[in-house]
Amino acid sequence: MKKRDFTPLELVEYDGVKQKRVLLAVNSKVFDVTRGKDFYGPGGPYSVFGGHDASRGLATFSVGADAVKTEYDDLSDLNSMQMDSLREWETQFMEKYDMVGRLLKSGEKHQQYEESETEEEDGKGAKKEQ
Repeated sequence: MKKRDFTPLELVEYDGVKQKRVLLAVNSKVFDVTRGKDFYGPGGPYSVFGGHDASRGLATFSVGADAVKTEYDDLSDLNSMQMDSLREWETQFMEKYDMVGRLLKSGEKHQQYEESETEEEDGKGAKKEQ
């Protein structure tokens, strides 16, 4: 998938139902988690995160409907322990999945990415082994 930016409304399209790909955001980074569709796609235990910013839910260990917001969540109410947890999750996602863009705050403009900025992938949302 070509690297691009997403508004929260655009990200919702990638929940595994409307689009075959499943994307989610962690700490403002958007990841292609399609290869983890059994977890993040429809019917999966973490399907609430598919097509959404999963940051709050991951930081607070919550998979309830209140774990995701429909608009940009600045996470300013999270405590330092929750933010540390979020950064750990971010590292795990960066190791396992392709980062395909950024989650935009309200008013931020979409950035154009060069082809060289787009990571190689195997077509299934997984990083190619080097």
